[in-house]
Amino acid sequence: MITLPGEVDEHRVRDSLAAFGDRYLRKVFTAGEINDCRGSNQVHRLAARFAAKEAVIKAFAQPDMPFPWREIEVTRDGPLPLLRLSGALAERAQHQGWLSSSLSLSHADCHAMAVVLVVCGGNAGADAR
Repeated sequence: MITLPGEVDEHRVRDSLAAFGDRYLRKVFTAGEINDCRGSNQVHRLAARFAAKEAVIKAFAQPDMPFPWREIEVTRDGPLPLLRLSGALAERAQHQGWLSSSLSLSHADCHAMAVVLVVCGGNAGADAR
């Protein structure tokens, strides 16, 4: 089992959004994430998803590996956030023995945080470290 946090300053997301607009959104977030984050709390919601993506990257424990941001997606099942990997990252997670994941998102003042818990099978999780 691997548990890793991610944290981001919401000002960083707000500044990127102001400077790059839709280009930033399309590079980092999926269409579903962008749609889920619309409204008055857009920056808070985007920041939490960015923190989740950072926590997932830490869980892979391979800093030199390329990480396509959009292959890490935060979805929802009602009020619960869920993690969905696609493409090369989904294949890499399977190779590392990821069986399941859980995600928690939170906000405090001007920071968004996420914790990702990954359950790995056999020795695959240990081999990834």
